[in-house]
Amino acid sequence: MNVALAAEMFPEKVAAAVFVTAFLPDCTNPRSHVIEKLTLTDWMDSVTDAEHVPPSVFLGPEFLLHKLYQLSPQEEYTLSQSLARVSSYYVADLGSQPPFSEARYGAVRKVYVVCEQDQAMLEPYQRTMIAGCPVAEVREIAGADHMAMFSRPAELAGHLADVANT
Repeated sequence: MNVALAAEMFPEKVAAAVFVTAFLPDCTNPRSHVIEKLTLTDWMDSVTDAEHVPPSVFLGPEFLLHKLYQLSPQEEYTLSQSLARVSSYYVADLGSQPPFSEARYGAVRKVYVVCEQDQAMLEPYQRTMIAGCPVAEVREIAGADHMAMFSRPAELAGHLADVANT
């Protein structure tokens, strides 16, 4: 979502917005739409607190291990545990904003990198978002979990370099 926000705010500074197994909003629906439509049936040991202001979420260690880092090196998962923090669950805030604009976000070249083994944002959902928001290019990384920078760093770096060079 941060990539989309940057493209909306500074389209003249974004040569290409690269979404790596990430939420890809469109210019029609509320900004929160792609988050709300994600069907994740097993949050495992994650905790959400809708009563907290702002609402918060904490992704538990089992969720991280089995849904995000399942193919990543063990040391990266271990490091993630020392960095784990409660974060704002900002869906309501995004939903109150107008859709991203065609003139700004919509005009930025978009590249989507599908990570085929992501267990949190499954490949069919990634493809659904791609179908709903025109992208210039779709790239794929076989064997990458949600944390492609750890599970397939060389492949991800190659894709990013190719996009940067074009």
